[in-house]
Amino acid sequence: MLKAAKILAVLAAIECFGIMALEMFFWQQAGTKINPNMTADFVSQTVTMAANQGLYNGFLGLGIIFGMIRKNKEIVLLSLFCIIAAAVYGAYSVDYAIIFKQGIIPAAAFIFNLIAKEKRGTLHFR
Repeated sequence: MLKAAKILAVLAAIECFGIMALEMFFWQQAGTKINPNMTADFVSQTVTMAANQGLYNGFLGLGIIFGMIRKNKEIVLLSLFCIIAAAVYGAYSVDYAIIFKQGIIPAAAFIFNLIAKEKRGTLHFR
């Protein structure tokens, strides 16, 4: 159970870093492909906003990795919760599909990390 929790947490972090890269570095090339309803003009006007959002996604992924390195389960859970909250708000405010695209892996990681039991005497979460 603990291995599955860690794997899911890493996958959630990788998803955050992927979104970060897309929004910070590839927004103009991929913006209209992500959402065909966005015009090229709109995409070019929102480059700075997308980069800012990407930075936040990177911080969320970093929070997961930092918590795992520090073996601090609470930091991992907080970071996962923030990702879930962002996915829920995105589903509410933009498109309900966001909850499935960006919320499923973090939700599974949150649940698994919440119920995972640590082994005594090992270098797992505190």
